[in-house]
Amino acid sequence: MRAAEGHADQHDPAATSSTKECGRGVCWTSTKNPTAQHASDAKRHRELAAKHRAASSVLVDAEARSCAGISEEDRDTSPFYHREDIQSVSPLTTKTQSGKGGVISKEVGSTVVFRAVPGLTAEWLQREVDCHIARSAAGGHNMPEMDYCPLMVKAVKATVSSVGNGFAVDISGEDHATIAEIQKRAQALSVR
Repeated sequence: MRAAEGHADQHDPAATSSTKECGRGVCWTSTKNPTAQHASDAKRHRELAAKHRAASSVLVDAEARSCAGISEEDRDTSPFYHREDIQSVSPLTTKTQSGKGGVISKEVGSTVVFRAVPGLTAEWLQREVDCHIARSAAGGHNMPEMDYCPLMVKAVKATVSSVGNGFAVDISGEDHATIAEIQKRAQALSVR
């Protein structure tokens, strides 16, 4: 809004500037407002600010829904903070058909397996994972205090499933940079 106000302050609706445009023996007078661009810029900044507020409101609402019923402590602490309960970290791959009828494996993220601890269920862990993804989006993916958490990467998806005596969290991304960041953070979790 400050940018819009700055441009609005520089706009003078009564300002005029005249110039002579001469060509082929005729000189025409052209009068225009030299500050008109500031009015246009102020309007554009106001429109962008309104769109930003609307998008922000949607993200905050999504966070509130995703985090409903989750304690403040669990909202503030990523499940990946509990490294001592991580059993393994491995690449997450998908298989797709190639054009020649073969199958191609492609890495799309990481799988982090937590050991079963008292009170932990796949459903509860999925809710906490969803909460952290929504919080990251609402915060603009700018949470330096959780730079170790693969859920804080923009545009991640995560699903939780029961596996043996634990719970697997499959964290994936769509583009190379997102996948690389997920894998970097996940691999760092396995270093003790």
